[in-house]
Amino acid sequence: MKKIFKFKKSIYSKEALLKAAYEFVQCFYVHLDEDEESFIVTVESKHPDNIVTADEFKNQLLIQETRKLVAEKTGNLREIIYARAMASTIIAEPLPEKGSNEYCEKDILIDWFEKYE
Repeated sequence: MKKIFKFKKSIYSKEALLKAAYEFVQCFYVHLDEDEESFIVTVESKHPDNIVTADEFKNQLLIQETRKLVAEKTGNLREIIYARAMASTIIAEPLPEKGSNEYCEKDILIDWFEKYE
């Protein structure tokens, strides 16, 4: 059985709608469309047992919209934390100068069996 839901564009973002729809694709066929004022969501169950209501879809839209807001508000903080974590992994040892090999080429190029047997 197909169900059609309409959601106002002024309240929900397209990104939140897509993410909310994705949450239902395992059990439902989801078709998205839009008119001038609303997003139109058509949902059809893959199995007769599954039922989705407009309220369930609205809840998922609200969850996704909230996640988007939190990501926008905390984006700078996450970048700072990530940069700090990566900066602490940098080793502050100077690179060895070119030509300062501790090994002699003759010792490196000799066959191990010839040297130790």
